[in-house]
Amino acid sequence: MTRLRDRETGDVLVEVMKPVQFPTRSVFKNNVTAKEKGQTYRIRTLEMALVLKFAPIISLMRADEDKYQDAHDFIRIVKNNADIDVDTLAELGDLKYTGGGKEIVEMVRNVRAGRS
Repeated sequence: MTRLRDRETGDVLVEVMKPVQFPTRSVFKNNVTAKEKGQTYRIRTLEMALVLKFAPIISLMRADEDKYQDAHDFIRIVKNNADIDVDTLAELGDLKYTGGGKEIVEMVRNVRAGRS
């Protein structure tokens, strides 16, 4: 990973990750194309976005304060998107680790039920 920092504050402005491990390796296979004002963009699918938040939440190496931010983002994504394809989500979660699909789908169900 390469972090681009503000020269004055040292704050991380952009993190660039090489797509050599899952889930970043799968981002390019799980995106949609959008066009706006003559520009074309590739945007990750809803399910891929959830997996990209799930992976750091379960990481042993991530700082707690960062995990809370990822969990916040995960919850907001679920609450604002009723059309999550849970089958696709489970397939992507299982690519992270065996049983990851079941765990991420359960996390979505917990959010929808108002559970932590």
